[in-house]
Order: sequence, then C-alpha cells, then structure tokens
Amino acid sequence: MSNAVSSLIFACRNVNKTENGEIGRAPVAAAQSINVLNQVSKYNKAIAQGTDAAVSVFENLAKKSKPVDYAVKGVKWATKNVNPLICVSGGIKVAMSDDKTSTAIKEVAALSTMFAGEGIAKKALPKLIEKLPVGSKAGAIIQGLLFVGASIASYSAGEKLGTNMADEVKLNWAKEPAKINQMA
Repeated sequence: MSNAVSSLIFACRNVNKTENGEIGRAPVAAAQSINVLNQVSKYNKAIAQGTDAAVSVFENLAKKSKPVDYAVKGVKWATKNVNPLICVSGGIKVAMSDDKTSTAIKEVAALSTMFAGEGIAKKALPKLIEKLPVGSKAGAIIQGLLFVGASIASYSAGEKLGTNMADEVKLNWAKEPAKINQMA
C-alpha cells in the first residue's frame, strides 16, 4: 500500500538510516523516492509530464546502451520490490555487525513483525478510511500516516522482541558453552 505520503516518509527515514551507516538502505531510499514521484504525478500534471519526459529520455538511451538498459530495468524492479530490498539491507546489516547472531535475531524479528503489521494495515486501513467523513485527498494523507505509524510501531515492537530473544540466546550460550561447541 504505497501512497505519496507514506513513500515520502519512508524515503526520508531510509535516507537518514543510510546517512547513519546502514548502507543497505540506500537502494531502498532511492526506490521509495522514485515511488514518491510516481505517486505525486497521479495528482499533478506538470510533475507527470516531467516524469514521463525523464522516463522517455532514459528509455531511449536504454535502446542504445546496455548499461543504461540494465539501470532502467533495475530501477523499475526496485520501485516494485522495496520489501525484498529491505530484507537484503537487513542481511547487509547482519554481515557488517560485530555480533552477527544478536543482529540477525533482532533483524528477523523486527522485519517479520513489520511486514505482518503492514499486512494488517493494508487490509484494515482502507475500510477505516471509508468510514471517515473526509475527502479523498485527506483520506489518502490519513491513510499514509496511519500506514507509516503501523509500520514503525510493528518494527519497533519486533526489534524489542528480537533484542530480548537475542539476550536470552546469549544467556543460554553462556550457561552451556560445551553444548554450543559440540554443535559447531
């Protein structure tokens, strides 16, 4: 469920994460930024014409250049596959971590609950917005804000759960190092 509001907020958050060391979020931020333009172009003819003109230029270049063709295809794929990119960014975060086990547990828990929360929001929010006495633009803004809130809240809850699970795993490993060494 992407709209201009949620895409813009997610793009800004992912730019911030990239600036703070999560390099795996850079492609996510780029894809979401493009999604913002795509969504806004539905409401604004001038932006739509500019977006269409830019796409046309790159598509024409792609016909003449394989690297540009691959880049255009990559961008199109990325804008439609933000969630897999987020999963890859989680893998990169784990790979770059000093404590890979704890980071992996936290990332799996956080992303799993985030996707579950977003799935629930995708189904529930349109029904909720229909019942509100607001216009379509206000409804879209409210829906975007609520979707972002659901995503962030579920990620945070999962991250906390993952931190607790990781702490429990560490505690159990500390109690039974002989068993852990036998398993390896």
